[in-house]
Amino acid sequence: MSKLLHLYVILGTIFSLGAAPVPAAAFSNSGDGGPVIVLPPDAIPAERTAAQELQAFLEQVSGEKPPIAERADAGPAIHIGQSPEAARALGVSDWKQLKPDEIILKTVGNRLYLAGNRPRGSLYAVYELLERAYGVRFWSPAATRVPRSSSSRLPQINLRYAPPFEVRAIGSILIRNDFRYAVRLRHNGQSAFIPPEWGGQVTLLGNVHTFSEYPDNALIPRDSGFREHPEWFAERDGRRVSNGQLCLTNPALRRELIRRVRELLRAAPESRYISVSQNDNDDFCQCRSCAAFVEKHGNQSDLLLDTVNAVAAAVAEEFPATLVETLAYRYTRTPPATVKAAPNVLIRYCTFEADGFRPLTAKQNRQFFRDLAAWSRTAKQLMIWNYIANFRKYYLPTPNWRALGPDLRTFRSFGAISVYEQGAWNGGGSVSDLPELRTWLTARLLWNPDLDTDTLINEFLTGYYGPGADAVRTYMKLMNGAADRHPEVAGSGFLSTTAAWLEENTLLEAWQTVETAARRFRNDPVYGPRLAMAAVPVGAALLERRKPLEAWKITIPDLRKLSTAGYLAETVARMKAGGGDRLREESFHNTPDEWAADLTAEMQVFNRVLPNDGPAPAVAAGKPGAAWWRVERIADFHEVGRKVFPENDPAASTGRAVRIVNDEPGWNVQIRRFPHGRFRFCAEVRGDLAKNASGDALEIVAFNWNSKEKTTRRFPVSKIGRSHYRIVDFGPVTLQDDLGVMLIPARNPAVRNLRIDRIILVPEH
Repeated sequence: MSKLLHLYVILGTIFSLGAAPVPAAAFSNSGDGGPVIVLPPDAIPAERTAAQELQAFLEQVSGEKPPIAERADAGPAIHIGQSPEAARALGVSDWKQLKPDEIILKTVGNRLYLAGNRPRGSLYAVYELLERAYGVRFWSPAATRVPRSSSSRLPQINLRYAPPFEVRAIGSILIRNDFRYAVRLRHNGQSAFIPPEWGGQVTLLGNVHTFSEYPDNALIPRDSGFREHPEWFAERDGRRVSNGQLCLTNPALRRELIRRVRELLRAAPESRYISVSQNDNDDFCQCRSCAAFVEKHGNQSDLLLDTVNAVAAAVAEEFPATLVETLAYRYTRTPPATVKAAPNVLIRYCTFEADGFRPLTAKQNRQFFRDLAAWSRTAKQLMIWNYIANFRKYYLPTPNWRALGPDLRTFRSFGAISVYEQGAWNGGGSVSDLPELRTWLTARLLWNPDLDTDTLINEFLTGYYGPGADAVRTYMKLMNGAADRHPEVAGSGFLSTTAAWLEENTLLEAWQTVETAARRFRNDPVYGPRLAMAAVPVGAALLERRKPLEAWKITIPDLRKLSTAGYLAETVARMKAGGGDRLREESFHNTPDEWAADLTAEMQVFNRVLPNDGPAPAVAAGKPGAAWWRVERIADFHEVGRKVFPENDPAASTGRAVRIVNDEPGWNVQIRRFPHGRFRFCAEVRGDLAKNASGDALEIVAFNWNSKEKTTRRFPVSKIGRSHYRIVDFGPVTLQDDLGVMLIPARNPAVRNLRIDRIILVPEH
């Protein structure tokens, strides 16, 4: 157990923080038989909120509303916050010596003291008391269990506890939309705005990707900065680009970073953390100076750390209590070879590519574990950015529950002081895989990683799903078993299908189990809606197999009556009822209605019933089984209206095409709706080309999101048309689930726009 943890002694018995309610002793107060809640006159706003929360919940427990006063007579009382009397009773000589968010709960005679580190400790102590002594549970923003009791009894408790992580943050829409719920789960990170009277949140100034990614937090503004100082930005393939990384060896750029960081800290001098972190891409600078530094010192992480160390040295002179955060992410996840982090540099290690179905200690994640261990030797302290959702499709089954506890214990063992667990954070309402369970479970383990995951899960299922708990429990068991049978499949946050790891018979059994429970209790006003939402992930996974319900071997008579179209409509209705307005992290094709339309089209493509668009292209003429469709009908687009424009084009075979602006290359046009099989993949392409254009015009990438295997082919300007479309032939490719094909403009200023007409598939026999 960590040295940060204390023994929790209650009436002489050692408890963990997940223990059953503590014993209570009868008491009476002068006149009314209930306790007085004592709040000192100099209490801070969060301590006043703590008293009000305790008052409100005790009224729900007993039906009696205890008064809040500045003092109590000889009768029993519950003291909230940091007061001289509390300091004497608790043996605290200096409140400032408490660890971040440390709590103290202690009964002394007929007085109960609830206090902690300011500003949040006393508030957290109240919630600890409510959970331990009164059995209160904060299942979700809309579901709190408050057991009733007819007697007023003063809990006997002696507990002192400091959480191992100073910052505990969950990227959950449930947290983001309800700060009260966030506080009750002891969430204190900035993924939820928490007002000061509720304890506030620990702010990382700038948050993330602060080099130049976003206008509202950029240290070097992308547009104006690039116009005035293109030499500060990354050089890629011989030219400076505005949306890559920064040129970190440029002395003037480093001076500007220092100036901007100092400017921000002077405006917010109380900041504990400030972010100086890379943009969200892999386009690091390839200029001669940066390449020479990397060759001499080791890798890109060395260059990043050298830059951040320079900023941190300047920060330390003026703001010695502030830590400078940077990312170990994507191309900088590999630990540096020679450069050590300065004492006031905080590394935020990101588990971006890890297998989330399994903990970091599993053999599938061996390299990530080694990298994390190496970073812990490089830096004095760590932050963690962990990924606990399927960001490509929030709503699909994601059996990573068992990894949460082991990973948090791993993070603690390597000295992490802050953890952000990124889940379904941006929209989606309740349309993700058991979001209430995932949020509650994650919060409990962030507060105390030593709690038993299975015990917590069973408690939640029983409390939240009531009579349908066994069905959800069976669903989870089946998902865990399927993941275990396929250790070769990395449960990353970007799987586009469950087909690689979830067998059809297991999927069908899980669906029938949860769907039966949802229908059995559909008229229950409490559990009916919860079970209906619990059935969405496995129901969506079943529909996305692109096989009509009539073709499944369904054994439940009521379920055999369902039609594919009817069940799809019912699933959409459930998503909307759960607040579903965003089903994945990306900003395109993610509403329930769009999902249904896409799935319908995908079924048509998969079963080869989608009508061909326009006349047969030459490469497909007379070829049995060939198909050709407008890219607009079967592709996913990113940056629509900024870099991608579906529009009319008289030169296209159907009068419609997709224009891709060639300002900066990106995976903005991706196709994943395919029939299975071996095909030649072709596309009809033309470009807006400079008069004497040469070099490459187009890059086509076939990428397997599960295996991470990638095949890339580049096509020169001579292969595409100017005023008319020409066919480019990628060659044979095996089309399957989890395969995406991207159409990307090459880095060539002579190609202003690419225009894609149709995608052509010619069977390879």
